[in-house]
Amino acid sequence: MEDGYVYLSEKELITVFWKDNELQKFLRNCARPTFPSVRNPALSAMEIWLAGQKPGHLITKLLTDIGTFNETQRKKKRGYARNTWSLSREELIGHLNGIRHPDFTPDDYTARGYVLKGSIRTDGFQLQLLAFKVKELNAVKYKRLHESKLPTRINSTLGGTGDYLTEIRNVVRSREDVSRFWTCEPERIKVLGIDLGQAYVVGASALLPDHPRSAACDEDKSPGTFFNLAVKQKAVYQPTFKLRRWSENRKQATEIDGKSITEIETSLPPVRGDRANIADYVERVRGVEEQLHSFYNENHTFKRKRWDSQKARQEEYQRIADSLLKMVGGSYGAMRDVNNNVVIGIGLGNFDSKGRLSSLHGSFNEFFVKTVSVAHIVDIVLH
Repeated sequence: MEDGYVYLSEKELITVFWKDNELQKFLRNCARPTFPSVRNPALSAMEIWLAGQKPGHLITKLLTDIGTFNETQRKKKRGYARNTWSLSREELIGHLNGIRHPDFTPDDYTARGYVLKGSIRTDGFQLQLLAFKVKELNAVKYKRLHESKLPTRINSTLGGTGDYLTEIRNVVRSREDVSRFWTCEPERIKVLGIDLGQAYVVGASALLPDHPRSAACDEDKSPGTFFNLAVKQKAVYQPTFKLRRWSENRKQATEIDGKSITEIETSLPPVRGDRANIADYVERVRGVEEQLHSFYNENHTFKRKRWDSQKARQEEYQRIADSLLKMVGGSYGAMRDVNNNVVIGIGLGNFDSKGRLSSLHGSFNEFFVKTVSVAHIVDIVLH
């Protein structure tokens, strides 16, 4: 009831489309060149025809035009439509063989964007087109490369962020290490320290280095500049609070078989506390599963509100990330200037949430690390 998504491959979509006379006729016309001697190819023949097409071919024929644009057309698009294309199996094999070649070097790898998988995900309200992220193939390959071919872990995340985050004290141990990694003096590096928590999702402090007041007098330097930033949990939770208030009002107003959704849910046994009984809960919920399913998964208004809440939470995270990056001379979505040397340190602390609201520090940490390092906004993100 919480997820409500169904995954469909193109093979499964053919079975769904086959039940409609017009779509069945369309599919037969598409497959007829493959079976010239057969007047009306059967359903089993459709699978043979599909096996010879590019992954995503049927989806781009009937559901969306994403993945069908050429290079010139993609330049006029934005977002997913601009960066997604379909490849034949031969082209996919050629791409994989290229990164598996003994002479492959990560520094020369520039592929980016998405390649269609040939499957979709839907909850009846929204349709999501599934694809491979080409850049992620780097991380798969890097784990099999000799260390001499890999970029320096401390200031490169081309191979992905998962295995490339490291403690700075294990790498930078002297002034010479700083000059070797960043080609500048330690005093020229900006430092942003981030502490993640529960009551405050983010507590951050930035230290900007001294800089000359004039080019004529290098010794006349202004003191270093400090910036502090704190983001309360309740501020980030506002989209969730708004959804909860709307949801509670909607559940009280929606009646099924003479009972509101609120009454149906409160009548179920508790699943937490001393009186919790999971077996009893499962037995009782079976009797009202149909009513709850119709409210949560067939109500498009509810799904739209939940989608809006998720997008608003994402926007909150983006605003926090933008504020943090502005402290060190950057901004969300912008590439780092080559002369702007920045080190971001993220605290190692780990804790359990004890409040009524779940802590957001874990999800924001994941969002921030991926956003900053993949976009090459800064040189390094530390755990």
